[in-house]
Amino acid sequence: MSKDEIADRIAFSVWTNFLKYVSPNAKKVKTVDDFIKSPDYIGFIKFANYIIVLKPMESEKFIHWLFKMGVRMSDWQKPGTYQLFIQESSKLETAERALEKTIISMREWSEVAGEDWQDFFKKVPSATAMNMVVMGKISPWIIYSSDAVQLLLDRMEPGQIETVTKHVDTEWWKKKLKENPQEATWINTTMQQAIGLSS
Repeated sequence: MSKDEIADRIAFSVWTNFLKYVSPNAKKVKTVDDFIKSPDYIGFIKFANYIIVLKPMESEKFIHWLFKMGVRMSDWQKPGTYQLFIQESSKLETAERALEKTIISMREWSEVAGEDWQDFFKKVPSATAMNMVVMGKISPWIIYSSDAVQLLLDRMEPGQIETVTKHVDTEWWKKKLKENPQEATWINTTMQQAIGLSS
């Protein structure tokens, strides 16, 4: 095992955290050699490489969710598993966290694209934005509360709109915003101000 390789270090960390979760009272500290000899070694290495490629925004939160939900290791890398995590975790976000996370993602896009982050909704390629929704980088709070998002949605192909709708629980969010009009208004006003549009 190449102990300094990032995948190996991630795999060992996830494995030890998994053991602590399933056996919180275990006394013995597990070593790298214990990990190598584990029957789950290959599975954890594969999952670590999956995490490296996936680049989830909150990898530790995702991993803990897998443990908590009792997801079988064979399902950890299935696209539907991460999509369910994103859908469920977004429902627990505050409006403030949703706005913060989305603006961070907009700024990251601007650095890569060489564009002003305030022009995100006007200039981000629609396919890129769709993938950002799928990856949880653009919160449903923003999609359903911000008027500025319409600048993006108007540029999306029908199939892209369908994908966005598929990855968020539309009916749940409609009810959520109806019950929390102040938060929805706050998001809309704050986003408009942040990107330099009149509210």
